[in-house]
Amino acid sequence: MLSNGFEVPLHLKLEPSKLLLSFQLFANLLAIVALSIPSAILFYLKIILTTLVIFNIFKLLHDYRRDPGKAKLWVWQKKAIWIECFDTDNRIWQCRQNNLVTPWFVVVTLYREGESYRLLIVKDQCDQDVFRRLSVRLRYFQGEAAIPTGAS
Repeated sequence: MLSNGFEVPLHLKLEPSKLLLSFQLFANLLAIVALSIPSAILFYLKIILTTLVIFNIFKLLHDYRRDPGKAKLWVWQKKAIWIECFDTDNRIWQCRQNNLVTPWFVVVTLYREGESYRLLIVKDQCDQDVFRRLSVRLRYFQGEAAIPTGAS
């Protein structure tokens, strides 16, 4: 028997993730290190790729500093209905079964009117209790699809 927590809408106020930003910066720095190692890649191509990686680092930092406090609100309504909340209106999404749940992040597959969207939620983007409840709900939601409804 499930607790009433599954019936209550889950409000996800997603802040920008410092953990994700750190991972992206680390991956870009590794790319710069890899490009600096002697290899068969032409020198001018290395310069172009290094410039693009450095540009990407500055873009990541600029996007994060531009509005680090901006949170996006998602509401998980009953069973498979997700609502993306904006200032003027809301978008309603249908949750699919093929979601990825790990202790560090969650990837939710959403669908609406021929449009598909994968929502990445990192553990530090929301309250720890909300992230835990989200993980439990998604695990149950995916398991529910595997349970046969007819007699065996």
